[in-house]
Amino acid sequence: MTDATAAPADRKATEAPAGPLVTRILPPVTRTYLALYAGASGDHNPVHIDIDAARVAGLDDVIAHGMLSMAWAGRVLEEAAGPGSVQSYRMRFTAPVRVGDRLTVTVSRAGRQTADETATDVEVLVADTEGAVKARGTARISQHALRAPRSPGA
Repeated sequence: MTDATAAPADRKATEAPAGPLVTRILPPVTRTYLALYAGASGDHNPVHIDIDAARVAGLDDVIAHGMLSMAWAGRVLEEAAGPGSVQSYRMRFTAPVRVGDRLTVTVSRAGRQTADETATDVEVLVADTEGAVKARGTARISQHALRAPRSPGA
């Protein structure tokens, strides 16, 4: 599991209304995205960029970097929460993302907020068009982010 920022463990949580905040369908995964991400991240693992290496590893084709999926989901999360509102973010990768996959990212209220009502936990789900879950995670966002409605892309 990847954790960008750990949330304080001593805060008590209470129930908050659950429900979706935002759902976004992303463009199909392409080899160009994989090459650009490899260059930007420095992660040049051959299973992400070399089809021959991927086949030697038992794959039919290259697969996307897990952190690329997390980064794309993070952009949707920030859209839902607002700039600077994400306090922590964790993601578990459950299945490979393949070239051509079109991912849907959904951010939903997890139904819990901190006792002092300053933050709310949300769930982040990444799935393909068939509904196969590719990654799932949680995040804690500032409560003020949920008070003002946002228009898509705002």
